[in-house]
Amino acid sequence: MKQAEKFCNCIKAVRKTVRLRPGSKSKEGAAIGICVKSILQRKGRTLKKFKCRGSKPSLITQSS
Repeated sequence: MKQAEKFCNCIKAVRKTVRLRPGSKSKEGAAIGICVKSILQRKGRTLKKFKCRGSKPSLITQSS
């Protein structure tokens, strides 16, 4: 499985279970933060741009 697919699947799964803190705007933003930390930062990468919709998910990262 490609890293982009893992990232998009993580967002979908975490969005269903995450609870928002008071003052937070969206569940999706919290899910993106959790998935960046768990999937990308372990590999020493940071998120630059991503797209999960459409036929192929795409993910652009940069070294941290």
